[in-house]
Amino acid sequence: MADSDGCFHISISNTCKIRNLRVICSFSIGQRMIDKPLKLSCIPFMTEIANYFQCKVNIKRENKIDVVAQANCKHYLVKSYFDKFPLMSSKYLEYMCYLNGLNYLGRKLTEQEILKVRALKDSMNLRRIYFN
Repeated sequence: MADSDGCFHISISNTCKIRNLRVICSFSIGQRMIDKPLKLSCIPFMTEIANYFQCKVNIKRENKIDVVAQANCKHYLVKSYFDKFPLMSSKYLEYMCYLNGLNYLGRKLTEQEILKVRALKDSMNLRRIYFN
């Protein structure tokens, strides 16, 4: 399911008035609230996924729910899960970028580190051009 509906994100957030940038890494899975062909709720299995990653099921809009694992303690759960059950598509490359992004969490970044994180971020998801 993560190979098709999962997503890894890296973002850089400004936390103060002065230049104090912070790296945020997250893993999310999105799903319809109601499966159209079966007319069954997806909430029960999404709740199980949320429980595993110790986060909540979020209702995004009318028929869209997602699970987002973002806090520092959740990164260990994401890493241990995908180390045990590896991704089988190019999503694996997104996961590798996510792991690299975790190295910058909780640190005051230098200009060179900011450029490295931005390069990681800019090489992920729809912007990916390298798939080997």
